[in-house]
Amino acid sequence: MDDVLRIAIIGDFNFAYNSHNATNQALQHVENVLDQPLNFYWLNEKECCEDNLDFSENYDGVIIAPGPYRQPFYFNSIISHLLNKNVPVLGTGDCFKILVETYFDKKGFDLNREKIISDNLIDGNQFTGINLDKLTDEFSKIYMNKGNVEYSSSRFSVLPQYSDFLTEDFEIGARNQYFDPEILKSKKHEFFLFTMFCPQVLSTSDMPHPIFTYFIKSVRRLYDIKASQS
Repeated sequence: MDDVLRIAIIGDFNFAYNSHNATNQALQHVENVLDQPLNFYWLNEKECCEDNLDFSENYDGVIIAPGPYRQPFYFNSIISHLLNKNVPVLGTGDCFKILVETYFDKKGFDLNREKIISDNLIDGNQFTGINLDKLTDEFSKIYMNKGNVEYSSSRFSVLPQYSDFLTEDFEIGARNQYFDPEILKSKKHEFFLFTMFCPQVLSTSDMPHPIFTYFIKSVRRLYDIKASQS
């Protein structure tokens, strides 16, 4: 049997949120289909920042769950920290906006004066469908056996001129029908992937969502590399 992979899920777990329950279920779907044992642990943002910024050393992979977050300001430090760590990271939902804001803040943009990314254009905790378009070759292969419709409780609009800036350090894996980036993948990190939508809500026991399968396969690959070097 393969070694058990330890996955940290950062967020404020609430059983009433479909996306939070779906995150757990998506991991279980992948675990069963790949026959890869997983242990996953929910950590709130304060635990990962103020109390122990080196938390990632204890895990083989990190997921940043959809919000809402009680203390969202912690995520700027968490995302900056994870960008410099050799641990696979998957973010879904609301944290997409925080990633974009963190990136432009590090680039020296004044976020108070420049409205780079909008507030959430979806009211409440309802889910709405989006269509993925302009997929790169990598993500076209990932979505080969799945339709291009995804669901999200968050939609943020990035001004076009700033969207171009993102491509300096991120691959835009797909856009939505409004031409906003829906998938961002770091060009410099081993595996650092954020989606504006929530892939977990469409995962099933028979067909785990390919984004989650991709993530766990990457976690396993990096785990094996580290094990061979130790």
